[in-house]
Amino acid sequence: MSGNPKETASSKPWGGRFAESTDKDVEGFTESISFDRRLFREDIRGSRAHVRMLARVGLLTPEERDQILQGLDRVEEEFAAGQVELRPDWEDVHMHVEKRLVHHAGPAGLKIHTARSRNDQVALDLRLFVRAAADRLTGELDRLLEATLRKGYDYRALILPAYTHTQQAQPVSGGYYFGAYAERLLRDRKRLQGVLDSAGLCPLGSGALAGTTLPIDREFVAAELGFSGVTRNGLDTVGDRDFVADFLHALSLLMVHLSGWAEEWILWSTREFGMVRLPDRLLTGSSMMPQKKNPDILELVRGKAGRVFGGYTGLLVLLKGLPLSYNRDLQEDKEALFDAVDTVAGSLLMMRLAVDGMSFETARIEEILGKTELLATDIAEDLVRLGVPFREAHAIVGRIVAHAAKNSCRLEELPDSDLALFFDRFPRGYASTLSPGGSVARRSHTGGPAPETVLQRFHEIWQEIFRTSPPWSPPPSSPGESGRGR
Repeated sequence: MSGNPKETASSKPWGGRFAESTDKDVEGFTESISFDRRLFREDIRGSRAHVRMLARVGLLTPEERDQILQGLDRVEEEFAAGQVELRPDWEDVHMHVEKRLVHHAGPAGLKIHTARSRNDQVALDLRLFVRAAADRLTGELDRLLEATLRKGYDYRALILPAYTHTQQAQPVSGGYYFGAYAERLLRDRKRLQGVLDSAGLCPLGSGALAGTTLPIDREFVAAELGFSGVTRNGLDTVGDRDFVADFLHALSLLMVHLSGWAEEWILWSTREFGMVRLPDRLLTGSSMMPQKKNPDILELVRGKAGRVFGGYTGLLVLLKGLPLSYNRDLQEDKEALFDAVDTVAGSLLMMRLAVDGMSFETARIEEILGKTELLATDIAEDLVRLGVPFREAHAIVGRIVAHAAKNSCRLEELPDSDLALFFDRFPRGYASTLSPGGSVARRSHTGGPAPETVLQRFHEIWQEIFRTSPPWSPPPSSPGESGRGR
């Protein structure tokens, strides 16, 4: 590509007021093309709509419109092929697009900036980027949700110990376990969808801050670009980055959920827990210790969450002291945004690979279930059925648990004579009726872990996301009818 003559103050887009050229160190410090080049597609897409509008209202001739549109096609091809020389003296992606457009379209290209400012231009580019990124990440999240529901269905009958305070609490099924993460991901999905509304109004036409005296048609541009309407106050619009904050908030909570899940499987895959196994293709080794298999992808998901949180916090700090309307500080919103999008996309992929590839170590889980007091709450609730106030039942069962532990006996193995030491109205053979599977099946209320309840919820989530029935058989029509026995 041929070179360009050296820029002077007057050749800058704002240079008419200035008597000397910009210092090269200032240009290096203030340029943003090194990172905002990523917005070239959005910038060109917005420019196409803007040009069509200018022709529609008579500010461009049809011939000028066509010359500019053809030139924008050439510029997009150059950017996509990496053929655009990135010049700090051209500052940002907007000027690079404009300069290359003039090269291709000639004098007509000089008219593209009619009735717009870089202030409303970058606001438009960012909204287009955020909407596209939120939509793309929703698709990645849907793939993780699909893997989660499928794995939950595969393990719907496996009984697991569930934890509070990292201490064994009550039995649940594998389906219920994966269903818990499906619910979290579903909330994340709704937040991402909400970002489409948050960034749903078109800012172009706000100008530098107070619009233009030229006869523009903002609604036409909005419709061309798929927005639901236009913003209503330019003084607010050009400095508004609420939609970026909403997006980073949604991504931060998503990473909270992925990080917690990764931490759980890091813990559960240790030899001490031994409940989860990942395939070798997802693990790494040690340069010194031959026996090691490390869940590095999970550790990195956990670690990369901090990058997204940092970007969100940084944006809030950036925005908190800004007066109306546009301030150059807002140039600093993009790198954190771009990094967060890339980080979340990679983390969603890694978690999907982990979900697809993982397996539960059923023998180890059976061993754990054989040494627990997970059914203590069931006994207390059965005492409530016999008329015992819950607080009193809680105390009785606490003493029974202590007795069983002292005698190295499972709750399900306690003889009637031992139970009678603490409560004399237990039915004959009561302890033998207890089992982890029975405990899960009894909890068939809405939101409970009974198998038919879990499958019903899986069915609902699948239909909500994919608008089709799930690939497994439909759940029972009356979830509460079965699973009542112990």
